[in-house]
Amino acid sequence: MNSLDTPVEQVMTKPVKAVDRELAVRDVSKLLATEAVGSVVVETEYGRGLLTKTDIIDGLRAGIDPDTTPVGDLMTTPVKTIDPGAPLEEAIDTMVEHGIKRLVVDGQADGVGILTTTDVMQELSPDLDRVVEMFAEG
Repeated sequence: MNSLDTPVEQVMTKPVKAVDRELAVRDVSKLLATEAVGSVVVETEYGRGLLTKTDIIDGLRAGIDPDTTPVGDLMTTPVKTIDPGAPLEEAIDTMVEHGIKRLVVDGQADGVGILTTTDVMQELSPDLDRVVEMFAEG
């Protein structure tokens, strides 16, 4: 099997940390540091969002109060999702098309996963030349 045909579910990070949209930015910052992860899925009544360390830094630079600002105010929504059975090539194409580094992997009965460009690079490192070419084409 070509590495680009590998299903996303075999490469994604799981389980994913998920938080409520009302949780304070400071609390989520501590969670990201403690868990050594770069993002969390934010659960809302309308669906899922995504909050990254970069979102938090941008918010702090803009002057938000991390003790009173809910993460729902900083999260990215709607998020781009992908089916767990989709091939990595489709995931790469989606990331390039939308200029993003993370995809929420949805459609599983047992929860959600996340696929990052780091996950993709680690999986495809033997095919690195092809991966770099695909990202460069975007």
